[in-house]
Amino acid sequence: MRHVSSLIDTMRLMEPDMSRAERNVANIILSDIEAATRISTKLLASQAEVSEPTIVRFARRMGCEGFTDFKIRLAQDYALGRMYIAAERQEPATTGPAVAEHVYEATAQALANAFSQHDPIALEEAADILDKVQRVFCLGVGGSSANVAREAENRLFRLDMAASASCDSYQQLIMAANCSTSDALLIFSVTGKPRSLIDSAEIARGQGAAVIAVTQPDSELAKRSDVVLPLHAYDEEKFFYMPNRGRYGQLYVLDCLATLLGARRMKSVSKKLWRARMILANLHGPTNPQPVGD
Repeated sequence: MRHVSSLIDTMRLMEPDMSRAERNVANIILSDIEAATRISTKLLASQAEVSEPTIVRFARRMGCEGFTDFKIRLAQDYALGRMYIAAERQEPATTGPAVAEHVYEATAQALANAFSQHDPIALEEAADILDKVQRVFCLGVGGSSANVAREAENRLFRLDMAASASCDSYQQLIMAANCSTSDALLIFSVTGKPRSLIDSAEIARGQGAAVIAVTQPDSELAKRSDVVLPLHAYDEEKFFYMPNRGRYGQLYVLDCLATLLGARRMKSVSKKLWRARMILANLHGPTNPQPVGD
């Protein structure tokens, strides 16, 4: 379900045409949006002096599936709004508490941004492809995308997938040239502009391989991909002193994809993961629960 307009703006625009009960609900939400993202149906109904079914009907009138969906969308809009307010900060944080707060806000905003753009159908299509191919080549260039491509290899090989990562433009082209119909490229790019990634996608598709890209949906890389997992990092250049928001968004998409694949391959890989766990335990003895290989 794709949403274009801001939920906050929608409430403000529709308020004059609302019933008295709906207006009470809208006024309480708009008076403290941050608190409204965590409020329960029962408490909101009590504060607005309306019934709980009225809260559900209000959420549906705003285009949401229910009040839970309403709060998720509200949190996304609120986080994105704070992102643009934060963009006005001209000086970087210089103290421990300020840095901790700014980094936390940047992370929360990046995740909310990535979630608001996610395409569940595209995620399913990408998982279908990766689950069936024999080899997966994870590609990225630059700082964030290159590191996430390596992390993709790290995540996928644990699911018994023949995954390999490359951040070298020459090697990427050779990998693409050696692809066949039983292979897939998983490409990460915030901008969708690097020439080696675009060329690799075009070459691989020419060989019959599938191309999955985590990138801007209107980019040149997206145009050369079979499946696009959309991700637009807003005003990235304004946050040169902050953690890279695009990286958080890319990791979110990768985690969604890896979780889907893990669920689909559970029967075939569970015994192998257990065996890997036992082998690692022999290196340093039994440990508390931890990620395999950590």
